[in-house]
Amino acid sequence: MAGGRRRCGWRRSHKLQAASTDQQTSSFFLPNGNGSGMGGPQAEFNLDSIAPSSSADPHQTPEVVWGPGKSPEQIAMKLMSLTERQRVAIAARIDPATYSAVRMHAPGVEYNARAMTLKLKSASSDQLPQLRRLPGSVAVVSADTADQAIAEEVKVLTDYMGGYTFAIRDVGSAHLHALLSNVDSLRAADVVVVVAGTDCALPSLVAGLTQAPVIAVPTSAGFGAALGGMAPLLAALSSNTPGITLCNIDNGYGAAAMAIRILKMATRLHAVRSAAEAAQRAVEEATAAAAAMVESASKTSHN
Repeated sequence: MAGGRRRCGWRRSHKLQAASTDQQTSSFFLPNGNGSGMGGPQAEFNLDSIAPSSSADPHQTPEVVWGPGKSPEQIAMKLMSLTERQRVAIAARIDPATYSAVRMHAPGVEYNARAMTLKLKSASSDQLPQLRRLPGSVAVVSADTADQAIAEEVKVLTDYMGGYTFAIRDVGSAHLHALLSNVDSLRAADVVVVVAGTDCALPSLVAGLTQAPVIAVPTSAGFGAALGGMAPLLAALSSNTPGITLCNIDNGYGAAAMAIRILKMATRLHAVRSAAEAAQRAVEEATAAAAAMVESASKTSHN
């Protein structure tokens, strides 16, 4: 402690401090075990050990260009930059006026008015690796027609990042029969995203009907005391059904990214389990073969 201020637990090494002058390797020290950053052993971490993500990689989640806060020229430049290493690039939250301006800089761009997304295909797509589709499926459930803009954003971005999606629309708790008539489709999904602004109960109802991970996305489309999405957000936080993942209001992109993370981890765990089972079978077969050889040798010696 110095001057009444607490020192940060992260401390730069001399290499990192000198990086701006001599371009040396960047590194920093991790704090010690007690979290204070002072005293005790510390571990140096080399930033150059992190592999760059600029190269094309079919396993890497494609980047999404976030439109708000960017000029049309910046959006167009970012899309064109991404298509140098991806077959397709997408920008989210693009209004019609911005689309018209972006089209002046990137003539080949395509607009999805419902999802408010832009798509630009690479001119050299045949030379770029194709994104590997993830096994499993994501159900995108929406409560009301007013919620479908965010639901469509979830669907488009999940498909773009490598998932397979299908939509279940207009199944708010006021139309419980519609939700129950889709229960088989709901239970067939590996991840369920529930988009609701006019219906605070829908995420809890869906989570009670399926064992799949449920991601709730409150929207600002509600009326009355919905308070711009605060009511469905607080309802999901206070849900009596455990295990609901909650995104921020209107955060369709966050829900899509979370769904992709779940599918990727499930794929990874399945691969590890399959490899372990294959190794176990190989050990059992080798053990059985060795036992058979010993038994055969024993019979031969007796004869």
